[in-house]
Amino acid sequence: MAASKAAGEARAKPKPRVQPNTITRFLGEVDRPFLLIVVLLVCIGSIAVFSSSYAHAATRYGDPYALARPQLLYVLLGMAAMGAIAVFGPLVLGVLNQGAPIIYIIALGMNALTPIIGDNYNGATRWFSILGIQFQPSEFLKFALVLICVRHIVRNRDRLHTFRHGFLPFAIYGLLAVATTLLQKHLSASIINCLIVYVMMWFGGIGAKLLGVIGGLIAALAAFVMTVGKQLIEAVVPHALDRLKVWDDPFSFMSADTGGKGWQPAQSLYAISSGGFWGLGLGRSNQKHGYLPEPYNDYIFAIICEETGFFGAVLVIGLFIALAWRGFHIANRSQDQFSSLLVMGIVAHVIIQVVLNIAVVTNTIPSTGISLPFFSYGGTSLIILLCEMGLILAVSRYSYTEKG
Repeated sequence: MAASKAAGEARAKPKPRVQPNTITRFLGEVDRPFLLIVVLLVCIGSIAVFSSSYAHAATRYGDPYALARPQLLYVLLGMAAMGAIAVFGPLVLGVLNQGAPIIYIIALGMNALTPIIGDNYNGATRWFSILGIQFQPSEFLKFALVLICVRHIVRNRDRLHTFRHGFLPFAIYGLLAVATTLLQKHLSASIINCLIVYVMMWFGGIGAKLLGVIGGLIAALAAFVMTVGKQLIEAVVPHALDRLKVWDDPFSFMSADTGGKGWQPAQSLYAISSGGFWGLGLGRSNQKHGYLPEPYNDYIFAIICEETGFFGAVLVIGLFIALAWRGFHIANRSQDQFSSLLVMGIVAHVIIQVVLNIAVVTNTIPSTGISLPFFSYGGTSLIILLCEMGLILAVSRYSYTEKG
């Protein structure tokens, strides 16, 4: 009788719940679709870097893995940083919110000093070395610009309709950023910084009329520069005038007597056209064998098109569209304005860079040296980008959880 009673109590007593481990809990809290998209982009990008670089690396360094190996290290460091930021999200976001002005000033200072202490490469000084590791401060400045704009919007949400608190501060932030990047002859970063400021003004709720006027002035300036403003270009950014001429007809500038300035965009178009619908096959690109200079950098999308064809190009573009959709979904569900605007700014910056890179590779716009996020070779861009993805994942951990 006693034994029966003890057995019944044992059956009635609930079993202790097994606590999930840290990794399972972390994966369950972040936005898993966004995390999956980021992982896919990183994996495909790593494969693309190896496929596009091994011929160049084997020829120049005698080791086909000479560029893929450090890129893999950058991936590991970036993924580790992304995970750490996602875990300590509230602390990191709080520091960024309070320290935005300091971060922005540091970024400006680093970019202003780069032409003085930096390393010259292909006629431009955009990098400097820290303990033997090259760092490109313009990548950090893009994030700092988003951050300072977000902080200004949050602190002045009721006064953004005025010129003093609406247009003027954004103009100052953007002009300072553009000035420091123009000193480096980094026209692409200057363009991206201008677009970041414009988009952040839009996100902040600046009046449509004011944005329309600004957009009209930019369009008018661009039309002036493209037509009768060539002397202005030559005075401010002389290297940009040659790029405009090459953009108009790259095939006419491929010969030695023109300096071969049209060689890279022309070879990019050859690579894209030879890919067809399905591509030549992974690793079977012809243009990377000494035809397309540094195919693992800004023009890596051309190699993707050549090896995987229209199908692969659409897949890559589709992943970036999915990244934007999920990022804005996270921003929309954020519990505070700072986090929401920060996510929107980061996503907008990534998409701006993707659109401009693909436009350059397809010769839709003049060549400006814009890297393709997650794909182009380089440590600074990838690590900072993955840190930004960590911030988005951190925001997603504390977003509203209702379905939809």
